[in-house]
Amino acid sequence: MVEPRIFLFLGQDEDQKQDRIESLQKKFFPPELKELNFTLLYADEKQLTLADINEALFCLPTAGAKKRLLVIKMAHKLGRHESAGLKDALKNPLETVVVLDIPQAKGTEAMVEGFKKLGAQVVRFKDEEEVSAFDLGRAIISRRTEAALKILSVLLRYRDKAEKILGAIFWQWERTYSDKRLSGDVYRKGLKLILEADKRLKTSSSGPARQMLVLESLVIKLSYLPR
Repeated sequence: MVEPRIFLFLGQDEDQKQDRIESLQKKFFPPELKELNFTLLYADEKQLTLADINEALFCLPTAGAKKRLLVIKMAHKLGRHESAGLKDALKNPLETVVVLDIPQAKGTEAMVEGFKKLGAQVVRFKDEEEVSAFDLGRAIISRRTEAALKILSVLLRYRDKAEKILGAIFWQWERTYSDKRLSGDVYRKGLKLILEADKRLKTSSSGPARQMLVLESLVIKLSYLPR
């Protein structure tokens, strides 16, 4: 049986997808060789180019590794040029196995069919319930801290901008105060926390991990304010 060299991961169960990726890593190279034989790229990063993809694709595995592994997250956001170039590259015999992570099935049917024609194996994962930044705001207002943190994690995982999330929290806070469901004192305390978080996001030079810490701290503090 011919081993697939392209996998399409469809769905949103991140834990299960990570398990499969780790299983492929163990199959192709020992843990101590992971850094030299595994590449993770994000298709929704504007600076990602076809040259970046090809560099990972055409690199040879190191001694002691059977194959290299390239994982492209949010692959449905690949530009037309990058997607076409990737397909052309995959027509060549390569020593790199490619995983295209496509969390959103809707609207990606043509893309999936295009890679299937190249021999890609489709692996389906359970979809998570769709949530928005406004669901996060409602969970905070309801003081459902655990639910709010889970929603925040999902939003950041799918690369929602921290500023957009903060804006939705602010909008929900303002609306709740307008509906007279917050006292003036609680409203002002919450507004101060939101403004502080906004300042930390704007002055922070760190990446997603730092942004997540800022937003997690805000969610917890707002949730625990008395109503």
